[in-house]
Formats: sequence, C-alpha cells, structure tokens
Amino acid sequence: MQYTSAVGAGKLRRLRRVFGDDGRSVFVAIDHAAYMGEGPPLGEPMREIAAGRPDGVLATWHLARAYAGEFARSGLVLRVDGGSSEIGEFPAGDTSSILYTVEEALKVGADCLVMLGFPGAPDEEKSLTRLARVCAEAETVGLPVMAEMIPGGWGRAVPWTVENVARAARIGAELGADIIKTMCPGPPEEFAAVAEACPVPVVALGGPKMDNEDELVAVAKGIVAAGGAGVAFGRNVWGAEKPRQLVERLREAVHGPEAG
Repeated sequence: MQYTSAVGAGKLRRLRRVFGDDGRSVFVAIDHAAYMGEGPPLGEPMREIAAGRPDGVLATWHLARAYAGEFARSGLVLRVDGGSSEIGEFPAGDTSSILYTVEEALKVGADCLVMLGFPGAPDEEKSLTRLARVCAEAETVGLPVMAEMIPGGWGRAVPWTVENVARAARIGAELGADIIKTMCPGPPEEFAAVAEACPVPVVALGGPKMDNEDELVAVAKGIVAAGGAGVAFGRNVWGAEKPRQLVERLREAVHGPEAG
C-alpha cells in the first residue's frame, strides 16, 4: 500500500474535485461582478449554469455562499484577490490586494484558489509576490492554487505572443501554482506551445463574448487537442441564451461524448 502525506492527500482530493478522471476540466468563471458590479445574472440563470454540471466554478465570496447548494457538485475555485472596481476611472497600475486568507477560503468550502499574475507589467513584483506568498501558505494545508497569468497585465505592456504567454504560464507554475489559466494567443493549435512549456495543467480563458456558440465549442475542442487541460469561460457561458446546454456542449468538447 502506498501512502502520501495528509497534506498531499488533501491536495489530491481537491484537485480531483475540479478535474475529471481524464485530467481535463470545464471551468465557468462567474467572478466578474466583484469588480464590474454587474455581469453574471443571479437567480435562475445561475441555477441553469449549475445544472450543466461544470467541473468547477470561479466564484466570488458571495456566490460561494449564496449558491452553495446549486454548485455542490462542482469544484469551488474562490477568487481571493481584488479590491478595485470599474466604477470610476480604472486604475492604471496594480492596486489589487489579497481579500481572503487561506483559512477563510477553507471555511467557505473552497477546493482551489484563483488569483492574478502580471509578469512583464511595470509593477510585476506586486502580483508575482502575492502569488508566491499565497501558494506557499496554501501548500501548508493542501489547497491548490490557480494562477491567472496575463503577460504585461491587462494594459498589455508586452504583446500577447505565443512566447510571452508560454513564459508567463511557466512563471506561474514556478512560483507554486497548481493550475494556470491564461489566454490562447492565436488559433487553438498555438496553445500547444503554452501547454508544452508549462509543468502544470493549463486552461484557456474565454475572453470577449463570441457571437457564435459553435465557434466557442470548436475553440474548446482545439485547446484540448493542442494539449490544454480544458477551458475557463465566463461571459460566453453566463451571457448565453441557454447556459445549461452550452455547458453540456463544452463538457462534451473537453471530456468527450461520454461526458454528456
């Protein structure tokens, strides 16, 4: 019989909560309202997303509490950084802070944490230091961390080339993240270079709302075909006319027909 440490066992179990047996995942990001003050609709649309059975949801503290029952079958990836909003003039630099501790995240039932990293930004040391410190703290209790790595930050201080995205993903892993969320720098096949460069699973974020859901599903298939571990789509799911059906289609695209 093979044993692992209690902390290692805890991390393994939590990662299995957000990934399928195939090592892939469909994450739905519903954490936008913490800085937008709007976005993911509450009530029935949220329940429709849950009914599609995403592997995991990237959620705010409020949604983690308010929809605990609805999302009980999905892994909870708690957004722990933030502190600024789009009301008024959006700050030019990195003004984020750590909003919740690892202990608080465990209390609300988090299976994983998510936070941003901006390698290549003028003030990159702020986000990268936050990421490293949270990863180190989370490691002591076996709580996985997803790093959302944006090269150059949202202001694109560096171009979002394949090379820069791949390097950003690698940096996130080297600082301690267990999962990387980042953009697909071009056609889905280009995601192969990002996945190959990173020693931990990499999932692709969705970006702006697409007009065609068939195109979105094709992107998900392409990401997985390129070696990605899945997708983390937000407004393309919660902005859909029928979010449950779209999540089900994404699950089939990522996990195969047996996922339906």
